[in-house]
Amino acid sequence: MSSGEQDLHSTVGTADETESNATEGTASEKPKLDLEVQITEVGPCKKHVKIAVSRADIDRQFEESLGTMTREAAVPGFRPGRAPRQLVERRFRKQVSGQVKSALLMGALEQLDEDYKLEPITQPQLDVEAIDLPDEGPMRFEMEVEVRPSFALPDYSALSVKRPVKTISDPDVDRQFTSFLEQYAQLVPKLEGGAEVGDFVTADMSFQLGDGRRNDVKEVQFRLQPEMRFQDGSVPKLGEALTGVKPGETREAEALIGSSSTDASLRGKTIPVTFVVHDLKQLRLPEVNASFLEEIGFDSEDELRQALRELLERRLRTQQRQAIRREITDKLLEVTPFDLPHELVTREERSTIRKLVMEMRQGGLSDEQIRARELEIRANAHESTLRSLKEFFLLAKIADAEGIKVEDDDLEMEIEAIAARTDESTRRVRARIEKEGLADALYAQILERKALDKILEKVQYEEVPLVEEKAVETLDQTAASAETAEEEAPASES
Repeated sequence: MSSGEQDLHSTVGTADETESNATEGTASEKPKLDLEVQITEVGPCKKHVKIAVSRADIDRQFEESLGTMTREAAVPGFRPGRAPRQLVERRFRKQVSGQVKSALLMGALEQLDEDYKLEPITQPQLDVEAIDLPDEGPMRFEMEVEVRPSFALPDYSALSVKRPVKTISDPDVDRQFTSFLEQYAQLVPKLEGGAEVGDFVTADMSFQLGDGRRNDVKEVQFRLQPEMRFQDGSVPKLGEALTGVKPGETREAEALIGSSSTDASLRGKTIPVTFVVHDLKQLRLPEVNASFLEEIGFDSEDELRQALRELLERRLRTQQRQAIRREITDKLLEVTPFDLPHELVTREERSTIRKLVMEMRQGGLSDEQIRARELEIRANAHESTLRSLKEFFLLAKIADAEGIKVEDDDLEMEIEAIAARTDESTRRVRARIEKEGLADALYAQILERKALDKILEKVQYEEVPLVEEKAVETLDQTAASAETAEEEAPASES
């Protein structure tokens, strides 16, 4: 992937320094190397490159490096710059050879990039220590390079997409109001009736892994929601399975295992999961009075409700944009097939998850919504990352075609917007981005958004009702046992 690393601060030299640097640059300009280059396709987005640097270039670089060394070397018995050339060459040959090799390698790679436009997305796999600088003949080396996928630019000038629409109603605000109050609620025993959606259940869970194997999770507490997600899968019909259950009862459900499970034999399968219920609790909401409102920073209930309405409207805009983006990229990727290396996708899984979580947080999603989607992404990390990378390369190519770039000002504006949403200083946001290694993700996010905005200028919309997302509970547990994970680890590394 393009590095996307942008300096958030720039250092400007004095006029004298600028003039001096320019003069030095002109004086040190070198002739092009005489290279013999062979490039072979060895897989999706992967090229094998063989390079031979001519003997004449090696000799010229030796003369240059040796001349510099002769002028600067400190040789006992001689003043600097006065030692015989032959003595300097004999005494410092190994050091000079290293400088020659480094200079030729750097020059060859720069010229390769300039002449062949390979567009590498990672650093070339090059074993510098293994490269030999011969006494006779050319210097040869080879490497594998991951490059951007090559595909024809799809037509994005006349797309028709569905835009989900919804009017935020008073009942919507009422539900969000209740959800907000739950942050300050007290958890109390439920003494009558069975479990209902929204109650808290304490239960043992037993995942039936097959061949007599199972993974038992003891006394885990979770909120009963229509769906449950855990680290490597989900229980899509949790609410149906456990509604009405009472302490001491047992219920069965089905768990769908994701493609990133540590147990390869379970990936993509549906397995039984048993719940043995021990306890039920429910929430007791706080009284909304003047002291409570003052404590949470609002003057009135109406002011709180208005803030919640604005939050829902921001989430709606995020949902609309995500749905539109998904449909646009679906249509463009359908007519623009290309493959990516498995190794690249695997390497990018962690950074892709960070990028998607950052986008959700900026879109105003709640912590619960972010957590639920994050677990869904993690359970199917390879597919999610593959999709995200394909979207990036597609939108980046459109950005290139439209002359779209990410400037320093774009990054500063984005940091300021994040700071405003999170009520933090821009300095703190910038420091967190640098510390967590999110600069690449932020760059990619801005580039993709700008490319998508260009496409949206030409899109025709059909408005359709927004399909509401159902509530999801999340757990840190996995269906695959720890023992299974340990057994699978060596196989996955090989």
